[in-house]
Amino acid sequence: YDTLIANIQAHCYLKGDWNPRGENSFAPALCNRIDRNTGGIVIAAKNAEALRIMNEKIKNREIDKYYLCAVCGTPRPKSGTLRGFIFKDAQKNQVYVRKMSCPGAKEAVTEYRTLQTKNGLSLVECRLLTGRTHQIRAQMADSGAPLLGDGKYGAERINRQYGEKGQALYSYRLRFDFPTDAGILNYLKGRQFFVPDVDFVKKYFDFDFIVDI
Repeated sequence: YDTLIANIQAHCYLKGDWNPRGENSFAPALCNRIDRNTGGIVIAAKNAEALRIMNEKIKNREIDKYYLCAVCGTPRPKSGTLRGFIFKDAQKNQVYVRKMSCPGAKEAVTEYRTLQTKNGLSLVECRLLTGRTHQIRAQMADSGAPLLGDGKYGAERINRQYGEKGQALYSYRLRFDFPTDAGILNYLKGRQFFVPDVDFVKKYFDFDFIVDI
């Protein structure tokens, strides 16, 4: 199968890091996921101990996750923090943002800053402080700046105008803070991973990134 986890497992097998026929063999597994049609960095574990530690670090918010998105218009204000409560409709696979808590809703917090505005679109960096379903897409749309190409929460007319059929959203930077012990993953403490070339950034903007790695 041509899936992300299948490719990761094949990579580990070819490098000799995983023997699927071994006794009590652990199959490499994903530690986090991103939405369908969203690109970028994901984390995978090659052994059970790494998976346990990484899941704990994600739960305790010891990993900073940064996304880039192209939004319609200009966010107001140009930078800030979006706070609300997200309620998921499982049947529609869609979420709704509420200002006040309600039964079944979970708090969602996203920091954002506008990096550039050009030709009616804005390039925005978002930092997730919580990890809710469709969080960035729903909160940016609720704030009046929907993601370009988002068929679920976006502006249909503008999506057609640009011919975009998938949300312009990319997980482009991860930073491992690890203020507490990380065991076999301590070597990651303070490290950062960054994708410099994102298709929709090159297509619609002329922004140059300077990131200290």
